[in-house]
Amino acid sequence: MAGTVVVAGHKRVPGAQRLLVGYAATAAAILVCARAENRCASPGMTRVRALAPLACAALLFHPSGAQSLALHGRLLDAEMLAAERRVLRQPFNLVLDTVASRPLNEALTACYSSFYLYFLVPPAYLTAQGRDRDLERYVLAFCLAQYTCYLGFAALPLAGPVTALQGAFCTPQLRGYLLTPAQQWLTEHADPPGTCFPSSHVAGAWAATLAARRAVPRSAARAMTALTCALTCSVVYCRYHYIVDALAGVLVAHLAYNGATHILDRPSAPGKAPLPDP
Repeated sequence: MAGTVVVAGHKRVPGAQRLLVGYAATAAAILVCARAENRCASPGMTRVRALAPLACAALLFHPSGAQSLALHGRLLDAEMLAAERRVLRQPFNLVLDTVASRPLNEALTACYSSFYLYFLVPPAYLTAQGRDRDLERYVLAFCLAQYTCYLGFAALPLAGPVTALQGAFCTPQLRGYLLTPAQQWLTEHADPPGTCFPSSHVAGAWAATLAARRAVPRSAARAMTALTCALTCSVVYCRYHYIVDALAGVLVAHLAYNGATHILDRPSAPGKAPLPDP
């Protein structure tokens, strides 16, 4: 589907040919893993095949920035800000700006940066525990959320409030201690413009939380849920997303989790039992 979007808007997408080659190579790599699993069935190969889309999700984020221009050819932050002013009188990010402080900046930046752990910690735990079915559910839900967001970037390409509202904040730049400047540097150098709606942080974190909540110890599930709630707040507070991006991310997460459950729990080939309902 991403390739179709790029083909349709190839004149507006920088490096469209390179993107299409990359998408084709990614699809081929996943197909090779699937074929290898069929030919050489083993727990190790099953886990490699299950984890391959997770690695691809991380690699494909940056190219999705160029893809975001395919449909409109420009960023639509002006329209987003106009809509927020009609509904909320002023952008919600500016409301949060009034409570900004260094300790709060650092704490919520830590929550925002914790997103990267969702790629590593739950999959590592499920792999170590031999919970292959739960691992497959986790990866499928997480990746469905991520890839849906990548397509959403093209539907509503936004640079985000940190750029669009520059100069409107009482505090021109959030100040912290260590994590805040580190995350700001990473965002400036690694996050391409246009990758804002829906929030892939929120979508991925909630899809991961929903998929893992019955597969990890109860205390870990509660901690993961609390962290995901804080992360959802942090994406708006830290000025990386509008409030509508976070709300859309939650919706995408639920759709992705339900979609993954439907796919994995449906009747399959003889001899393969459906996954247990979480």
